[in-house]
Amino acid sequence: MKISASLHAADPLRLSDAVAAVAPHVGSLHIDIMDGRFASAFGFGERLVSALAASQAPPLDVHLMLDDPEPWARRFATLGVRSVAFHAEAVRDIRRVVAAIRSAGTLAYLAFLPQTPVIRISPLLLEVDGILLLTAPPGGGAFDAAALARLQHLPRDVRKIVDGRIEPGHFDVCRSAGVELAVLGTALFDSGDVAARARTLEKLAAG
Repeated sequence: MKISASLHAADPLRLSDAVAAVAPHVGSLHIDIMDGRFASAFGFGERLVSALAASQAPPLDVHLMLDDPEPWARRFATLGVRSVAFHAEAVRDIRRVVAAIRSAGTLAYLAFLPQTPVIRISPLLLEVDGILLLTAPPGGGAFDAAALARLQHLPRDVRKIVDGRIEPGHFDVCRSAGVELAVLGTALFDSGDVAARARTLEKLAAG
């Protein structure tokens, strides 16, 4: 398993330094696009995503936490990112959004809120390239252990990203369930030496 760095948790005045510090140790950079409605916060925008994609940054995973992600899905997918995740709870026609993302040669991930049950997730697995499971409320909040426990009921071979107050203590559960990327925010960036912290977390995640 690899780690993904959630840039929303990085120091906004030293964002380029944060990217440089974590780049050798992460599988991707996780970029939250939030509208203040679906998620109780605001996130990044197209200019930052475009700038990162044009740099030597690690692969980019965009997470759309929007009331209406459909108009934006393909737009972000064309910016040179690895994947775009959108929420099943926010769209009516999942296949149409997936097709829009894939038309840009980008992986389409379906994201689920912490309270969304496995019975709702399982029938949709064949429609997408992977899933993103939130383990905390969108925009911030406490870790939800029950949300992480959903991993035990999902096929191991499905591409999975977990995101939301993930800590090293959760790595064993994630790794045994076949998680591809564990998104880390404060666990990574709340450190005096981000590069050293990233190096340590990289090793712990690999097992």
